[in-house]
Parts: sequence; C-alpha cells; structure tokens
Amino acid sequence: MIDIENIKYPAMKTVSTRLKFFCTLYIFVCVQFTLYADGGLYLFPKGARATGMGKNGLLNFDVWSAYNNQAALSSIENINAGLHYENRFVMNQLGTSVGVIVLPALTGTFGFDIAHMGLEDYGETRIGAGYGKKLAKRLSLGVQFNYHLLSFTSGYPDFYAFTGEVGLIAEPMDNLYLGAHVFNPTFSRLNSRYEDPVPVIFEVGAGYKIAGKLMLSAEIEKERYDEMSPRFGIDYSLFKSMSLRSGVSLNPVEVCFGAGWVSKKLSLDFAFSHHEMLGYSPQISLSYNFGK
Repeated sequence: MIDIENIKYPAMKTVSTRLKFFCTLYIFVCVQFTLYADGGLYLFPKGARATGMGKNGLLNFDVWSAYNNQAALSSIENINAGLHYENRFVMNQLGTSVGVIVLPALTGTFGFDIAHMGLEDYGETRIGAGYGKKLAKRLSLGVQFNYHLLSFTSGYPDFYAFTGEVGLIAEPMDNLYLGAHVFNPTFSRLNSRYEDPVPVIFEVGAGYKIAGKLMLSAEIEKERYDEMSPRFGIDYSLFKSMSLRSGVSLNPVEVCFGAGWVSKKLSLDFAFSHHEMLGYSPQISLSYNFGK
C-alpha cells in the first residue's frame, strides 16, 4: 500500500479544506481496497468481451490483447482502435476510461494504450507500449512496458512506477490454445519513501473452440502474496454477428454476463460483473477495424 505518511500536507486553514482532504484520503483508501479486491492494483479492465467470459482474456485475439496478453497482438493483421469505459462497483470515483490502438508492422504488431481512473482529487493513470510477434506458426510471444502514475489533488506529491509484462500463446493442436502472462516480472516498486511494491501477477489459461461457434476457456491468476483465483467462461456465437457470454471468477467470487455485436469493421461489447461483496460493475467496449 502507499505510504501516506510520506505526503507533505499543505496548510489546512479552513474546515472545508480539511474536509476535502479527508474525503480525498477516504476515497484513496477505498480505491486501494477495491482494486486489490478486483485483481490487483495497477491492472485496468480487460475489455467487456473478456469480462463477460468471467474475465478470461488471455486467449482473445482482439484489440484488448494490449492489456490481456500481448502475444495475441501478433494475430491482428489490420490497424485497430478501441475505447472502453467501466463504472466499477457503480462508483463515480472508480470510473475507468481506456483507449488503445494496434498497429501491425512487417516484423510483428505494436499496441499502445492509455487508461485513467478517478476524479479530480485522486487519479490513477497507466500508459503502455507493447509488441507481439509470431515465433512459429503456432507460437507467439509478446512484451509490454508501462508507466503508472498515482496523482492526488493539487498540493500533494505524485507517485509513479515502471512495470513490464510478458505473454506467450501456443496452439499445440487445432482449436486448442494455451496461454501464459506475467505482470511486473521485474518486481518494480513505487517511488515512495518505503518503495511500496507493485503486485506481481501470474496467469495461465487454456481455451478450446467447438465447431467454430463455442469457445470454452479456463484461467488461473496468482498474485505473489495471494491465493490462486480460478476463472471459467464461455463465448457462444448465437448469430454470425452476435455473441453471448458468461463466466465466473473465484476468490473473490464474481459472476459475469455479456454480449457482443460485430459488423465488418465495428465491434460493440457489453458486460456486467457482480462482486460477492462490492456489487455490480457495468462496462462497454467499442472497437473499429481500419482494414479492408
């Protein structure tokens, strides 16, 4: 957690200023709790498609691979851009906005993303740049570098950290996919007085496609000091342009539902997740494929 004692408090001469400060501090503590309860600090939404599948995103080959598993970027052949918004636990203070763009190149595919959560008094921002490349016909590797900024209201110092990510995807046989992803393998820390650690998170997963319409997926997430969190999800193509999704994430328990609509270039996804203690988190994702 952040070292609050390291903050140099400005003069608080009025009752309203004191009240504003303590409200900011309260929101900050709530943010810390809810983010750790929702899969680890510094991790932003996986996109509505992954959330609808119980937060299974390691093996989704879409624009949100920039967050879920950079190895999947290697399968994107056209320029893609996406926007995402999540109202986490239906709290304005935890509203999260995300933007991402994917740019294919001759040697692989680049992904750039920016995300922000919070209001005027407290905000958390992540800026990332990733790259995915096929090492073989059925094997892909991805890496990413991130800058994280935790900013307080005017007059208080900011905290920042640099992190990395590594992802891998293999297809040992037709329609069977295996994936792995590590967030912060370098054990980076914040620049606070006590150098508060950034979470180190490991993920592994498997997915299987049936008749080209049904995707079954299962993943396990493990934060360095926490217990494992299994996740299970399905994605069913009801029509050529519409999909229905459902899933569950354990420890803590979150039940998820979602739906997606796809045209030739535009994709629109909705999802709802329900945390066993903190309630609902509605979200929406929109992406556009610039290819022919």
